Amino acid sequence: DALVYASQANPQLTDAELEVILVKSRVLNRMRGLTGALLKDGALIVQYLEGEAAALDRTFARIAASPLHSDVRVLARSRGVERVFDTWHMGFRDFQPLHSRGRSTEAWERALDAVA
Repeated sequence: DALVYASQANPQLTDAELEVILVKSRVLNRMRGLTGALLKDGALIVQYLEGEAAALDRTFARIAASPLHSDVRVLARSRGVERVFDTWHMGFRDFQPLHSRGRSTEAWERALDAVA
């Protein structure tokens, strides 16, 4: 299954907080068998998640309840689709370059390549 949602980041969300969220998400998603990618452009967040339906539902419920963003809305939900991001427990791309997060994502991708 796959789910795509969009939201608006809380203006008080700092880069450091987002970095912590990314690291935690990668660990939790790996444990839950979820993969996907998070895109951020200013305050706009779009996330694509894929995996088993129950794990997606639990994870999205937690995401939707978070005070770190608002206006959370599901853009699409598909059942029985093949994974697109089968080795990415949470890929990340910020369209406003932030070097610290870029380094973290690069390190994560190198670690995944080493395992594969």
